[in-house]
Amino acid sequence: MSERVSGRTAIVTGAANGIGRGIATRLAEEGASVVIADIDRKAAEATAETLRADGSDAVAVGCDVTDRSDIGAVVETVRSRFESVDILVNNAGVIRGGTFLELSAEEWETVLDVNLTGMFNCSSQIAPVIRDTGGGSVVNISSIAGVDMSYAGPANYTASKWGVIGLTRHMAWDLAEHDIRVNAVCPGGTLTPLIRERTTPEDRERARRVIPLGRYGRPEDVANAVLFFVSDEASYVTGSKLVVDGGRRFAGRYEVLE
Repeated sequence: MSERVSGRTAIVTGAANGIGRGIATRLAEEGASVVIADIDRKAAEATAETLRADGSDAVAVGCDVTDRSDIGAVVETVRSRFESVDILVNNAGVIRGGTFLELSAEEWETVLDVNLTGMFNCSSQIAPVIRDTGGGSVVNISSIAGVDMSYAGPANYTASKWGVIGLTRHMAWDLAEHDIRVNAVCPGGTLTPLIRERTTPEDRERARRVIPLGRYGRPEDVANAVLFFVSDEASYVTGSKLVVDGGRRFAGRYEVLE
């Protein structure tokens, strides 16, 4: 363990399960104090307890990223416990709906509210805290849908993830003067509990065959990309996106959900 982020405090949204949990775990392994922010407070506490059992400093907070008052409460909790906030990972996201003609206005709004507006809500309240404690790093989790499209997912998901890329670039431009770097990670198919629920073993085998590296991604693959962006190794990197998909974007149409 190299402890590349030792002494820093990281807030990770949507961190109770899946990719978010993988990110929080990796940052904790590298020495960060981690705030597990998730709408599912019980699951967030379970994740934090696991990290604490492994010797990490972790705290769970309930947070609905569409509710700005919830985010304000997260900020107050972090300020009362930690000396600084150095890292924000905007990971919380949802997927809802079917094909474009099946997509309801409610489904459109829900996905955009969580995946894009939720990212703005968190960043706009937490970035000033990072600025006031000397600068740091923000990583926004987009998707390969944000550099192409989601062939198996709905249009609202694709739109939200393209929006994340645009938001990332503009945040990087505006926040550079405050020593805050902002980058995006674009995962491909990552074998999380959600993917297992939404796919069959046959789906996953078909996907594996079209991925050049021959397997689904794992949460730790995404977590390692996040770790690079928030570490000193990326101190001259901002406004960038890193695709983590095993080369799948070379394989034509995606056959299962990202």
